[in-house]
Amino acid sequence: MKNTLFSRILSDTDADAARLDAWLAERNTDLALRSLPEEPLPFTVDAKRLAAAAAPFDKNVEPGQIRILSDKFVSGDADLPFLAVLDRWMAALWLVAPFSPYSTPAAPGEMSSGIRFAERRVLQCWNARTAHEEIISQSYVMGSLDETVRKDALALFRHTMSGAELPADFSALVGTPILSKADPRCEYLAESKERYAPLTEAAKKWEAHLALEERIAARKDLLLTSAAFVRTAFGAARAMALAAGEKEKESSETFLAPAFGVEIDVKYAPSEGKVRLVVYDSDGERDGKTLEGFSVVDKDGALVGTINNGVLVAEASAVAEGFLLLDPESLEPVALESKGH
Repeated sequence: MKNTLFSRILSDTDADAARLDAWLAERNTDLALRSLPEEPLPFTVDAKRLAAAAAPFDKNVEPGQIRILSDKFVSGDADLPFLAVLDRWMAALWLVAPFSPYSTPAAPGEMSSGIRFAERRVLQCWNARTAHEEIISQSYVMGSLDETVRKDALALFRHTMSGAELPADFSALVGTPILSKADPRCEYLAESKERYAPLTEAAKKWEAHLALEERIAARKDLLLTSAAFVRTAFGAARAMALAAGEKEKESSETFLAPAFGVEIDVKYAPSEGKVRLVVYDSDGERDGKTLEGFSVVDKDGALVGTINNGVLVAEASAVAEGFLLLDPESLEPVALESKGH
């Protein structure tokens, strides 16, 4: 088979051109399928029943695992988000690399995995990133990499990051160089990077959460003696209802933050086992700015969460005995006054 003129222009050798043609054929087929109109399903799907029937995530993360990541950590739904756990990065952080949806490496930062199953044939080592174990554990294990492949992938990752030297025989495993901005692989690389952007954002938020936990722990003794710790009435009411064998009812309690001119409604929903802290301004409208980023800690000084857009949803057990609201910068407690039930 002769190489196309396009691949010959974008390649240095006949072998490179042949590989580029193979990749282009898959890419063009993929784009053509995406452009087809979606046909409605001939049946309805009960999302709640489907979610309830799903197997639990595999929490045991180990090097070499191939996992299907939770779709909340990826954008789009073009293909299943397969990724490989390459190695432990540090503490509870893992280095993971996504798989390409194509069977041919598209660039020098991609390599053949030796796996024959579709969507697991090529590793995007250039697209590798770190994520906390709590995030990676929200996925299903679907196999494992050969140990040699895992080590090769790590070597290629180091090469893409720092230019570390690769063995000469690596040329047969990786894709061909991109020599022009007009090369269609540029669009594919940008698309793939964007696909896993939510994973990186989640990792950044998790790392910030851990850093905040450390800051709060350093001030724990001082915080727990603060007069700004408030107790919620719904905790006691819940205990009495349980003791009486009565069905728990939804309840709410309101606190004032005089220094900020806002109110905080603590809404307890027993059916969900959740508590919602909602911030309102003096006009009774939800306030998504004044207490943005403020933290809530429980009676033991453990971080419950941070207020985002005027709302914090927490496990009811975490704040049943009360909570402490902290300024995001100084971690000074915010004085709250009970407004009543």
